[in-house]
Parts: sequence; structure tokens; C-alpha cells
Amino acid sequence: MPQLNATEYRIQATDQNNRPVQRYITAVSGFAARARARSLTETNGWKKVSVDKKKSYSYRVLRGSTQIDGVQSAYSRAEVTAALEKLGFKVKTVRRFYDVRFAASSEEVVTFIGTSAKLLEQKLPYNEILQIMSGHVRDKNLRSALKAIIRDLKEGVDSRDAFLRQGKVIGHDTALMLGIASKSGDMRAIFESVARFVERQADFRKGLLSSMLLPAVTTLALVGALIFYIMYLLPKMVEMLKPMMGAMPPLTAFTMQVSDILKDNLLIICLVVAFALGGFYAYIMTANGRVWFDKWVVRIPYIGRILRNTSSELFCRVLGILYTSGENIDAIQHAAESSRNRYLEKQIKTVAIPTMLKYGTEFWKSMEMVGFFPEMIVSRFRTAGETGSVKSTSVQLADYYEMENRYAMKNLVNVIEVGVSLVIMVSMVFLTLLSSETASIKIEPKRDQQPKMTIQPDTVIDLRDK
Repeated sequence: MPQLNATEYRIQATDQNNRPVQRYITAVSGFAARARARSLTETNGWKKVSVDKKKSYSYRVLRGSTQIDGVQSAYSRAEVTAALEKLGFKVKTVRRFYDVRFAASSEEVVTFIGTSAKLLEQKLPYNEILQIMSGHVRDKNLRSALKAIIRDLKEGVDSRDAFLRQGKVIGHDTALMLGIASKSGDMRAIFESVARFVERQADFRKGLLSSMLLPAVTTLALVGALIFYIMYLLPKMVEMLKPMMGAMPPLTAFTMQVSDILKDNLLIICLVVAFALGGFYAYIMTANGRVWFDKWVVRIPYIGRILRNTSSELFCRVLGILYTSGENIDAIQHAAESSRNRYLEKQIKTVAIPTMLKYGTEFWKSMEMVGFFPEMIVSRFRTAGETGSVKSTSVQLADYYEMENRYAMKNLVNVIEVGVSLVIMVSMVFLTLLSSETASIKIEPKRDQQPKMTIQPDTVIDLRDK
């Protein structure tokens, strides 16, 4: 399974005979690299082990009177300086280079992919298309990503790896599908499919954002009002009325208990929530965490069905493009990698493909063993296997789930709007009841606090007029 954002690390050590040893590995984090180094140390009996991460350094050098700037990857600043001096340059500066890049706008990505598909239809070489697009796209992040892809291809980097390196800019799944397209025999079809899918996803996000903007602002204001009322205003009112107040109404008493708990444990609650969210996010960023998350997220009511159908659509779309009448293990593997679901990808690679290769299991039966696809997909693939129409069936299934997801996403927006409206209504009812109950608190002054009439000694009271 490909690792997301993998970085190269160098392991240096000495063996049992005190000879230097070097190994180069790729890992998603320094923790994973050090764990791999410990495993190698225990296996080989190494000593004095060090793990260095490969970093990028920006340099400025002189050759004669010409100044040259560039970026070089190395394990230390000294390595870059030594390499440049060995080439005859006069080194002025060598600094760490932090490649801070942001995702390109979805509109620019769709334009790039769609235009590339049209140029491919006109039989232009793909290298030339990349050169043209790198000079015409408006998004600077996408422009720099395309230039990096061109540079990697010139240096002999595999086209799929070259696109995956720019996954932060164009999206990992989009980069994976474009990398697969660049190695397939039908680039135009895959580019058109990717452009259509990215455009549909962008339209959905835009529609969801616009429809949720007003409810989100309203909800935020309502939550702020609740916090202010519960933690500040209501305690002040109760404190002022407490000497003259009789029995406290039940809802007010409950709210005061909640307010006291929040005040006494506010810092602990914030820290626990922050650590829980941070730990969960860190876990799902790992390879195993992403597989676990993708396995269970598809079981969420309604939203899970949309995500499952989306992954099924992508799998069938890529399979329909890459499938041929010959060996199709690579096509199935590429389709699984493009599904945007790491659990499905794992199941295809560890269950379906090994079963097909080792036992000769039919394609539809291996898809059923995966335990992910809807029953309709398994049934259609069973019929397609008997008639030899797997390629056309895959395209038909992809079109079907594309249409179903389009309507499901529109309905999801309506469901979210209803849910937000319900939350707002419940909160407003709670505030109204609490305010009404607080306003109806019965004031009962205590008897010993009632004013007493006193008679001054010098005062004469004439009772005859009474």
C-alpha cells in the first residue's frame, strides 16, 4: 500500500565488526523511521545507530560573476556545501528550505484536467501539454506543481510518483488517478472522468458551503448566547436573588449545577477535548488509522452510504477504463488505489487479488469476499463474468452510482439544513423556558428581615384622637 507523504531517511550504524553501515528507507514520520531502525538493529546486531531525515536546502552560489539560486535535497547542510564546492561553485549561503504549499483551487484543477483531455484528443504529446499548461494556469501553487512534475519526469522519475509528490496541491486521490492515466493506454478517457468527478465534488462542496453558511452563523451565535447565559448571566441573577428567593425551580437548579461543573472543570474539559481530537486526528493520519477509519466511516447512516457509493463509483470507473481482455490484476489494483478508501484498497490487495492468483477464484466471487461492495455490484459482475462484458459493466455501474450520488448529495444538504434548524429550535425553546422560569422565581422575604416599628423615647403618642 502506498504511504502518504513518505519521506526518505538514512540509517547509519556500525556492525558487529565495527564496520560502518548505511541503509536508506522511506517512512511517513520520524517515529516510524526510528521504529524501523530499531527493528534492523535487533535483527543485525548494529551499534551506534543514528537516523537522519532527508531535508531540502536552498542555496545561493557564484560561478564567476553569475549568481545561481536553487534547491537541493540532502541529509545535512554540510553535504550540500561540500557537493557545491566540489562542482567548482563559490558558496554564499545554504539554508533550510521549507516547502510550504497550499492546495490549488478546485476550479483550476478541473480546468487543467479538462483542457489536458482536449489536448490529448488532438494527439499532442503529454510532455508538451504539461509545458503548455504550466505557463497558462493562474493558480501559482498549481503552476509550481506542474513545473515540479515536468522536472521530475526529465530526471527519470516514474510518472505516477511524480504526480503523487504533488498530492498536497492537486489532492492525493486526483494525483494518483492522473499518475495512473499517464501510464495507461487511454489517458484522455481517464482525464475526462477525473475532471468530471473533481468538478462534481467541487460543486457539491460549494453548494454545501453556501447552504450551510447562514445556519452555521446562527448556530454559532446561539451557542455563544447559551454559554454567556449559563456561565455568567444566570449565576449573577441567582446570586442577587438568593437571599430573598424561596425554592429554586428545577430547570434553573439543573442549569446552575451544569454551570458550576463547567466553571470548576473548564480547563480540564478543554484539555481533554483537545487531546482527544488531536490524538484521533494523528491516528487516522497513519496508515493503519486511515484503514480503520475508512472501514467504519461507511457504516454511518446515510453519509456512509454516499461514501461507499463514491468509492464504488471510482473503482468501477477506473476499472472500466483500464480493463482489457488479458491480464487485469494491475487494472484491479489501480482501481482499488483510486477508490479513496484505504480499507477497500487493503481488502483488494490482501484478499481479492491473492485469492484470484492462488486459487483461480472468479472476479465476482473475489469482489464478494472483499465485504465492501453493494450487492448490486457483485451481482452485475457475476453476470458480466459469464458474458465477458466486465469492461462495459464497470462503466455502466460507474455511471449509475454517479447519478445516484448526485441526488444523494443534494438530499444530504437538505437533511443537514433540517438538522441544524432542529438544533436551533431546541436551543431557543430551552432558552425561552429557562428565561420564563427565572422570571417567575417567587420572592419570599424572611420574617426576621422584615422591618420593625420602634418608638423613640422622646415621642409622645396621643391616643385620644384614635
